Amino acid sequence: MTFEHEIKFIKTTDTLPIRKRVLKPFLSEEECLNPGDDLITTYHYGLFHADKLISVATFIQESHPALAAGFPYRLRGMATDDNYRGHGIGQRLVRFAVEDLKKRRCDLVWFNARIKAFPFYERLGFSFYGDLFDIKDIGPHKVMYKHLIPR
Repeated sequence: MTFEHEIKFIKTTDTLPIRKRVLKPFLSEEECLNPGDDLITTYHYGLFHADKLISVATFIQESHPALAAGFPYRLRGMATDDNYRGHGIGQRLVRFAVEDLKKRRCDLVWFNARIKAFPFYERLGFSFYGDLFDIKDIGPHKVMYKHLIPR
């Protein structure tokens, strides 16, 4: 299925309904805010289909203590509306965002991935770091990362 789409920068508040619905239905929208969401260096990307926001991803400038980088970004709150999952929507959004960050000198993207998302991120070229760990009320995760500039 082909989806006409547009990717644009969005506000923190635009991300919250999808974050809540897809990632944390047990929280209020306000509780789905992440530290750093409103920093000037944070980028919120949204993918729209027929003027409807259907996928969001937030990238916050943040280091990982064990992954060396000069200008790293952390992916937070990646979510695609359930009605559009399985059509490559999320992959389009992440690819776009990673290319945009690379143009901005970002050399590493990292995040905590849920087990069910491992195959999604592996297809996008991300690797694992470290052991599984548990995030309260959400479940097991593993750090995943990708160097954007050859080392």
